[in-house]
Amino acid sequence: MATSINNIDELVRAYFRRLEELGLGEWVDKVFPTSETFAKILAMSGMSAEEVVEQLARGVVDKIQVGVAEEVVGAPREVAVWLLARRLAMWYLQLAVELGVVRER
Repeated sequence: MATSINNIDELVRAYFRRLEELGLGEWVDKVFPTSETFAKILAMSGMSAEEVVEQLARGVVDKIQVGVAEEVVGAPREVAVWLLARRLAMWYLQLAVELGVVRER
């Protein structure tokens, strides 16, 4: 099982990289998955993957550095932040499956 930072979506990776370049690494910490993230995913077992992604995205949207998201995504603020939040949420769910926190159906 190859669970690592290498499994990150390219857009998320670009966001993290740009934050680091700008000296804003603390924003990476705000959205990096923790055991609490996986506990939330486990608590949502039985829901569809889409529902889980939507809930996780809503939970992470306020932790995204808007200006950097806008720059990296190349879209207006609201679109950029929501797209990035969904990509982060999909990554969290992928990691949860790879780590055995939840199973794919």
